[in-house]
Amino acid sequence: MVIGKTSSSISKTEIFNKVSETQVLSTVFPEITSIPCRISSPLRDDLHPSFSIYMDNGGHIRYKDHADSSVHGGLLDLLCAYWKCTFNQALEKICNLMILKNDVTIKPKQIRTFTRKEASSLTSIQVKVRPWRDYDYAYWESYGVSKKCLHYAEIYPISYKIINKKSSPSDKGRQYIFPADKYAYSFIERKEGSIQMKIYQPYNTKGFKWSSKMDASVIGLWTKIPTYGDKVIICSSLKDALCISCQLHIPALCLQGEGYDMSDTAVNELKRRYKKVFISFDTDKAGLIDGKKLAKRTGFVNIIPNLGSCKDYSDYFKSLQDKTQFKQLKNLFN
Repeated sequence: MVIGKTSSSISKTEIFNKVSETQVLSTVFPEITSIPCRISSPLRDDLHPSFSIYMDNGGHIRYKDHADSSVHGGLLDLLCAYWKCTFNQALEKICNLMILKNDVTIKPKQIRTFTRKEASSLTSIQVKVRPWRDYDYAYWESYGVSKKCLHYAEIYPISYKIINKKSSPSDKGRQYIFPADKYAYSFIERKEGSIQMKIYQPYNTKGFKWSSKMDASVIGLWTKIPTYGDKVIICSSLKDALCISCQLHIPALCLQGEGYDMSDTAVNELKRRYKKVFISFDTDKAGLIDGKKLAKRTGFVNIIPNLGSCKDYSDYFKSLQDKTQFKQLKNLFN
């Protein structure tokens, strides 16, 4: 006897002893053929795929909505949200879907699965760097980032994005070359002797605004800030960090995205090197939640600026007719 009980006593353990998480996922979402992957969110309207599904180190399915850092969890969390039901109702739906109560299991198509570490090693990104042009400098200067800051931060304009993919560690792989947008830039970070890259195409409307091979633990501009100082600011994005550094002359860092945490090692290092450490994320809902959460865990000072109708520093700078008004924000970090 396998799961021949009443629905109220069906347990998660009993179900997943009979079918795998990937079998359930592929039955509910047949468009998913491999993990990790990024799809349009099944929980909201999403024109540009921003919903990641991946395997954690324990071999369990996880998901994260990059547009809302509060939306994340495991397979059952996803199904509860997707079906708009309770935990027990989700187990019952899975049981009915897989016909488990009659001891018959539908065998869905197989999903190729890789851990994030394995998937990362099977894919690499390269770029073709092109010369800086006047319109590049004009774009960044509109957000308060000078030529000097761009070169110092190791930002490069690119003409092509090159993706190298393998299906397995022994596969020779294939190379895919894509023309980059007119406005396309690579951000370079150096961590523990390795070079990591992120590609930014600010006006891309096809879901390729960001491409990244950076480890989630990489902190933007970490190798660019002074070794010691009075203060440093942690921001939500590289553009904001550069804007603050250039305009307020305060060293700034950035995490790899909304909802990302900072390791204890990095936290302790900042406390050792700087007298004051500030957090100042975007002023939207996700930014406010993440800033408060990080401040509570680290003891860093969380600053919420008044940016009018703008949610971040760089957009605020761009919106100002009188750019000198931006300098007044320096008073927040005393």
